[in-house]
Amino acid sequence: MLRELTPEVREFLASAIWPGVLSTLSPAGAPITSAVWFALLGDEIVISTPAARPKARNARLDPRVSFIVDTRERPYRGVAIEGTATVIEDPEKQSMRTIAERYLGPVLPPAMEERIAATDRVMLRITPSRVRPWGFA
Repeated sequence: MLRELTPEVREFLASAIWPGVLSTLSPAGAPITSAVWFALLGDEIVISTPAARPKARNARLDPRVSFIVDTRERPYRGVAIEGTATVIEDPEKQSMRTIAERYLGPVLPPAMEERIAATDRVMLRITPSRVRPWGFA
């Protein structure tokens, strides 16, 4: 069982400019899943979310999360990561700006700038405890 990202998995995640899927646990223990933009910071996955959203609230109560990124065409490749999420306040909203630039380029559209400015945000830093890649040599 892998506990850290291999160079191949790290490269795959760094080049994946499509959403990943994050699952958190609700207070009742039910999984809640959502598509999210993400970035890679060393061996950690970074996600920005409004502070009041369920994924942020859930991660504060129970840090166990699952995160998947995969291709949807052949040859299928992907990685499932189980780990813990640390919720970090982001008053400057820099994590969202960095992630948005990863997907949209260095000049963000005005609508995205407005979206970033509109809400208090937090960063979820996911530390892997189990890494399960597929489709890699």
